[in-house]
Formats: sequence, structure tokens, C-alpha cells
Amino acid sequence: MRKRLLKAEVVIRTEAPLSISMPVAERQRANDWGNFPVMGVGQNDEGEIIRTGYLPASTVRGALRRFAVLPDMEAAAQAGKHYTLPEAYMALVGQDADSEKQPDEIDLVTIQKEREDNPVIDLFGSGLGVKSRLIVSNFVPEHPVLPEPFTNVRKDLEDTEHVLDDLKQEDRGLYLSRNVANRKRAQARAVLERLERDMRRRKSKGEDVTDMPEQIAAANELVEKYEADMGGMGVSTRAIFTFFALPMGLELKGRFVVRGYRDRDLPILLQALDGLSRFPVLGAQSARGCGQVSGQARIEVDERLEQVVFFGGFSPSVQRHVTENA
Repeated sequence: MRKRLLKAEVVIRTEAPLSISMPVAERQRANDWGNFPVMGVGQNDEGEIIRTGYLPASTVRGALRRFAVLPDMEAAAQAGKHYTLPEAYMALVGQDADSEKQPDEIDLVTIQKEREDNPVIDLFGSGLGVKSRLIVSNFVPEHPVLPEPFTNVRKDLEDTEHVLDDLKQEDRGLYLSRNVANRKRAQARAVLERLERDMRRRKSKGEDVTDMPEQIAAANELVEKYEADMGGMGVSTRAIFTFFALPMGLELKGRFVVRGYRDRDLPILLQALDGLSRFPVLGAQSARGCGQVSGQARIEVDERLEQVVFFGGFSPSVQRHVTENA
């Protein structure tokens, strides 16, 4: 018997800049876009790689899973049947005690029962034993777009009028001395980062860098000295920082595919999309105006268009049922 297939063509629109902050792998360094995910999408006429920013499948998939699980967790809690910690890990993260088992230790009968008893785990998978039937693609703009820098300023006490006048004299003096140390620390940090960039550049060109470690060590000592001078408050509240984001108004296209589709899979996806619609925020820097999205999903089952779902706006999703094949 041929396995059934669900396919959803999905468009996610950025209603605000979209900032994705990926961790830096061990022994690696952040890319030129603050480690925003960037990938090659071809070559130009000169043979140079064309790159674009994108929304990773892991970010979208993680959001879908959370929104699929959270209503059930809340309902269970209200009924006095709270999830245990292992159950929460298994449902939300896909991690369970069997995750590290070797293939020959996995009980296939237990896995099949687990699939039948838990529709979310059946769809999203868990550990090495329960393989996911849901495939989520990366979401990519139609034309290459690189993340752009956004700079923010976080203010300190003296930026608010008369605040220092209202402090105790000894605290005012402590603040002012710390502020001087912080400015010097920031200057030393800028020198250190410039030297580190210069060393990487020279190494990549095969140039001599024997003089660089000593300069970097000296700059690092200055940073540590001024950080010590700042006392217990080692991080200033005033800071100028930059993050990278894709611009608002961008359409990112991707796809969901469910292999071995079961009738109970669609309600789970609809619940997940509804959750995303009610809180349509992805990625980082949401407190600074980033991450709001909207979109639509055209859902086909066995090549028959079933529904078009519109999501976003901090409101319930809108489902348009389709009665004719399209």
C-alpha cells in the first residue's frame, strides 16, 4: 500500500527585522554577519559564491513543536496531570532516556506503542528510536539577501537627568570612577578586537604574524585591568552593540513534508500554526523589535489541496478549507 504524503508550501513574511543568533561551534569563529546563518546559492559570472541569509529549518521546526505541545501540557496541568520532567523533555525537545541507546538496544515494539500513544512524538520524533516523519526545509528569500547590521544603544544612569544628583555622594563617586574605567575598557577592547582581526587576516594571506601574539597579550591585559577597576559591576549598563538581521517585508519560502501521513497529523500541524499565529515571533532580539512574522501555508494531502492557513498578527490562524482539487 502506497504511503500517504502531506506537503505544505509555506511563505513566511518578515513583519519586522529577523535576527537569528546561531552558536559558534568549538574551534570555529563567527562569520561576518555575527553568525547569522548564511549559505551559498550559486556563483556569479566571475565564479564568486553568491550568498544569502536564511531562516533555518531548526528554528521553524522548534517553534512548531513547542506550539504543538504547549496546549496539551497546559490542559494536562489544569487537570492535575502535570507532565514529568522526562515527559516534558521528550515532548518539547525530543530527548529521552533512550536517546543514547545503540541501534541494537532499541525495542521496536516499545517504539511502536510510543508512536501510537503520543501523536506529537509520532510526528516529530524522539531521540534515536522514534524517527521523525516531519521534514522542514530552510526558508530562503527568492533573491539573495544578506543580513544587515542594526546598532542599538543601552543607556547608563547619567543619561537620565538628575539621577546622579539623587544618589548618595559615595555612590556618585563610585559610579563616576567606574564610568571612567569602562570607557578605557571599551577602548582597550576595540584595540584587542582589531588586533585579532588583523592577525586572522594576515594568517589567511600567509603573512608573518610572529609579532602579533605579544601585542594581543598586551591589549588583553589592559582589558582585564580596566574590568577589574570597574569593581563588582564588570559590565557597564551603557553599551553600543550591533546585531545582524534580515530586513522586514521579505518573503521566505520553504516547505513542510510529512511522510506516511496519518489523519491525526493535520490537527497537530494546524495547532502548531495557530500557536505561531498567536505569538508570531521567531529568532533573537525580540525585545528590540525583531522577529515578528506572518505567512500562509498551502497544505496538500496526496496531491490534493486541503487547506490554506493564514497566520500572524498575534491572533488565531485563519483556515480556508478547500473543496475542489487545485
